[in-house]
Amino acid sequence: MRTVVLIICALLASANIAAAEDDRPIGLVKTASGEVSILRNGLRLAALPGFGLIRGDLLSTGATGALGVILGDDTVLSLGPSTETRIEQFAFEPAEQKLGMVLRVTHGLIAYLSGRISKLAPGSVRIETPVATLGVRGTRLVARIVP
Repeated sequence: MRTVVLIICALLASANIAAAEDDRPIGLVKTASGEVSILRNGLRLAALPGFGLIRGDLLSTGATGALGVILGDDTVLSLGPSTETRIEQFAFEPAEQKLGMVLRVTHGLIAYLSGRISKLAPGSVRIETPVATLGVRGTRLVARIVP
């Protein structure tokens, strides 16, 4: 019986660690103007300068919105009006060789300036859109996604 209790405690502890890792900040809002918000776990949050971002956040701008973001590897994102972009994946742990990022842009205008992930691990950064997937190998780009 004691062994079963220890196994259950170990499983619960590992689940809490995994949940805590998902909530680790991976970047922050640098600038925000107009209609801007972050959708996290079904809640719409104000995107104010200094607001911490986590994996899975949906960055959203309205018709008058603009949003500037800096991620933990120094990647810079700029979202124009009427844009939605989700940070699907983000891993920047060079010592453990965990490097990668996936951004999903459903519509709108986005400017991207690559950070250290694409320099340390070329090909580990992707920008997905409804019609194409872009493999980023260390560059800058501007794209308008029309649904």
